[in-house]
Amino acid sequence: MRGNITKRGKTYTIVLDIGRDDNGKRKQTTKGGFKTKKEAEKALSELIVKIEKGDYFVSENMLFKDYLEKWLNEYCINNLTPKTIKTYKQLINTYIAPRLGAIKLDKLKPLDLQSFYNYLQNDLKLSGTTALHCHEVINVSLKHAVQWQMLNRNIASSVQRPKKAKKEMLVLTAEQTNMLLERIKNLSLYIPVLLAVTTGLRRGEVLGLTWNNVDLDKGVIYIVNQLQRIDGEFKLVPTKTARSKRNIVLLDYTIPILRNIKKIQIEHKLLLGSEYKDHNLMYSQADGSPYDPEYISRHFLRTMTKLSVELEIPRIRFHDLRHTHATLLLSRNINPKIVSERLGHSSISITLDTYSHVLPDMQKEAAENLNDLMVSIHNH
Repeated sequence: MRGNITKRGKTYTIVLDIGRDDNGKRKQTTKGGFKTKKEAEKALSELIVKIEKGDYFVSENMLFKDYLEKWLNEYCINNLTPKTIKTYKQLINTYIAPRLGAIKLDKLKPLDLQSFYNYLQNDLKLSGTTALHCHEVINVSLKHAVQWQMLNRNIASSVQRPKKAKKEMLVLTAEQTNMLLERIKNLSLYIPVLLAVTTGLRRGEVLGLTWNNVDLDKGVIYIVNQLQRIDGEFKLVPTKTARSKRNIVLLDYTIPILRNIKKIQIEHKLLLGSEYKDHNLMYSQADGSPYDPEYISRHFLRTMTKLSVELEIPRIRFHDLRHTHATLLLSRNINPKIVSERLGHSSISITLDTYSHVLPDMQKEAAENLNDLMVSIHNH
């Protein structure tokens, strides 16, 4: 196996023969950008060992669409949730592959990505959020290509990230929240709405909560799973991120309500006997079956369409109950770190960025409190 090192400008490049193609033509692999000859020599020897072991995958002539499929199968399937994989596949098949898929992986340039993002927003009239999601898929996929030594660098890091479309966040005040809860008290929606607005749980986390993870004596729920519909079946899958696994203290007035739910479920079990579908879910249909997450969202939106007029409150989505929970806590000067922990955010910066609209009022109150303190000290 023949290989050599050449100096090109201020960097070194390795060239290695890796056999011949079907026509008998010599095949080579080239990697450049090494700052010193010693780095290049080390990379060359490592590459030779990989090839001899059969661990080296030749990325030359590999189309970007073929790489993305390999990435989905080699990495995503074992490390991401089915819902995330489904989203990635939709973005790849609908937008990324049709526009960029025919470009060779090692020939993909920053300008190709920049033109792609402009095409999405200017020609297809898609939101900046969709363009950003496409960028995130491309970026993380190329990051793994670098780790797998199929590329020398991630060209997505050289591109201006699309800007997420800013949407006005709709939340309820404490008074409006109480009005809503009182109005839907006798509806099946009451329990998921109550939990979402008092704990900040995501829709899937509410529906995926089992009695094993509810300690009513301590007043704590343990979030470890979420309910998702995958290929027509309802499945409990791990939460969105490692930080999403969390303990949340319940409000005192919700505990007796949940005890009553448990009592009603026991009655349904006795009544239906073997026909009861026992998944041990805290919130389920009368026969124990899970609720479809999409049904909950649609049912809530239909209900809000009516109640927003009747009660003169914003027509919010189910997910906005989570925003309402966070906003109510922050507006009462609860430490953002505590809010972040209840929401299961991966970092406090996400919480601060998402709910920055609440912070100016908090700063104003903090300044007023500090002013009162300084005046008091000065007067004494």
